[in-house]
Amino acid sequence: QRRLLEWIAYHKLIGIEHFYLYDNSGAISANESLHSIASLFPDDVTYINWPSKICNNDKDSVGERSSQYAAEASCRLRFGPQTDWIAQFDIDEYVIPMGNSSSIHPLLDKLDSEGTKIITFESSRAWVRREFIQDPNATRLYGREHCGFSMQSCFTPRVPNDVPMLQAYNCDKTKPGEKRVEPDPAEKQIYRPDYVLHHFVHYSLATEFSVLNKNDTIKSGFKWNYKAIDPLSRFSNEGTEALMLHAKAIGPRETNLWEKACLGNYTGRYACRLGNPFPKNWTGELSDENGIKYNCYMNHKIEDYWASLLRTELKRLTKSEGEDP
Repeated sequence: QRRLLEWIAYHKLIGIEHFYLYDNSGAISANESLHSIASLFPDDVTYINWPSKICNNDKDSVGERSSQYAAEASCRLRFGPQTDWIAQFDIDEYVIPMGNSSSIHPLLDKLDSEGTKIITFESSRAWVRREFIQDPNATRLYGREHCGFSMQSCFTPRVPNDVPMLQAYNCDKTKPGEKRVEPDPAEKQIYRPDYVLHHFVHYSLATEFSVLNKNDTIKSGFKWNYKAIDPLSRFSNEGTEALMLHAKAIGPRETNLWEKACLGNYTGRYACRLGNPFPKNWTGELSDENGIKYNCYMNHKIEDYWASLLRTELKRLTKSEGEDP
């Protein structure tokens, strides 16, 4: 619920006008629901209870996906006709307007002016920053059940309530604009629902262009190639338009051996998934003054602009509900 509240609050700040919330909580527990968060935004959120366990792609965790793919199709078919653009993102994925923009609208207007129907944002996972997690000893765990190994310890990274997840995970593995050099990065898209005929999580599988035969493709002014990339689709420029921050939670098993793996002189096979961002004016050092290696890149627009705005908005929302900010 904390993540959802922050995610909606942030995306309202950048100009998203309405949210269609498909809640699969009921597939996992009859006592769980996101309705209380949706009710905080009665004019902005359409709540759809979606507890189905069918079409699950993880046989060991029934309900985890909870017909995600059917839910996505439902959203496009039910709400697409009354929507100019659809953005299908998880609540750990943040769209960040870049350049001089503080809204998503200039980018959407630009896409309309150039005739683009699909904009793609690439993803590389961000790490939770060490400075924003509570003392690991407070949540330290032991043994195979929690850590995956019987002789090692791990911990559950916890972010204090007064730190937005957007800021805590503002530590991307790759610099803006360099995600495409990684093999097979994940993608998410914003698209025109009157152009995309079928969308599947990361990709537009069928569009008005892709269903054309050879003759109709040529008549439409496009060169025929059965492997052609949709000519009305493109990637976002991460430096001047927008990018996506993927703030997927770091689990206990991903912290195995963190006390050694995060040191600058560590050469073993374990990765350090606790973020220590390269300084803004980095001069080539591999580690900080405490010997902790630098391993990710801070987005300074998030740090210097969005984090403060979001923190203020979250305080306003929680105060209006009579909660501690």
